[in-house]
Amino acid sequence: MIQFSRFVAIASIAFVFAACSEDAPDPEAAEAESAAIPSVAAIDPERAKAAGIEVVAAGPAEIRETLTLFATIRPNAERTQEVRARFGGVVREVAKRPGDAVRAGDLLLTVESNDSLEPYAIRSPISGTVLDRRANPGEAVEGSQTLMGVADLSTVWAEFAVFNRDLGRVRAGQLVELIGADTETRAEARIAYVAPAGDRESQSVVARAVVDNADRRWVIGQFVTGQIVVAQTPVPVAVKHSALQTIDGGSVVFVETPAGFEPRPIETGRGSRDAVEIVRGLAAGERYAAHNSYWIKSELLKGTGEEE
Repeated sequence: MIQFSRFVAIASIAFVFAACSEDAPDPEAAEAESAAIPSVAAIDPERAKAAGIEVVAAGPAEIRETLTLFATIRPNAERTQEVRARFGGVVREVAKRPGDAVRAGDLLLTVESNDSLEPYAIRSPISGTVLDRRANPGEAVEGSQTLMGVADLSTVWAEFAVFNRDLGRVRAGQLVELIGADTETRAEARIAYVAPAGDRESQSVVARAVVDNADRRWVIGQFVTGQIVVAQTPVPVAVKHSALQTIDGGSVVFVETPAGFEPRPIETGRGSRDAVEIVRGLAAGERYAAHNSYWIKSELLKGTGEEE
């Protein structure tokens, strides 16, 4: 019995010792935790300018809710003509090739008629670009056979495939931003037409935008991304997305002050590609770092253990 009591006593002392050891603070951890994040990043205007920091005023903006769909660039069918043979015969000359620019009245082909054995000229009915050629010299053609296609490519169609889940959100008149595969080629247009019936095989409906193409940036057959604006909401205060940074798990915006840049905790709301709504923490007119704000964050957190 005595031996058992001694064992219990020894075990109790060991437990207390272990518990005290676990509760003992780590000096290095305590030092790291005590390193407070500065309230201001002391960066003067000249240094900020050299670092490429753009400072702008917060203010009202229009937040656009968008729907992402994909489209194919096609010729504007209202400005496209199929060039046909008037009479059956043999093609003697082809004057233009696909890609050639033509004016209305330019010679496209010469065909020798089977009836008169006399050649007759086929000329372009419109000014535009030759899209395709379906006949070569020496080939026999029939009357009304399509020999070429000519299109005015100063405007083109962007045709979207709209599936059932999005049909209720797409309608004529909506603004759409087209984005090329390189993400640098962009243009704005409006949905001009939504088909009244869908395609049975693809189970989709065509929505079409007429796109200005005076500079020929859009190529027939090209696949593009479309951001269709389905809702537009004005907000009193908004900032650029590039202004937002995260510190201690919360969102901040760096506000310009006489002493430098203050990390201002904010609450965000709705967002679009160009801006994000500020619900709380920033007033209209306050100047903030809109570009290269990550550099300010790096300067602010130097030596605090929070630096990324």
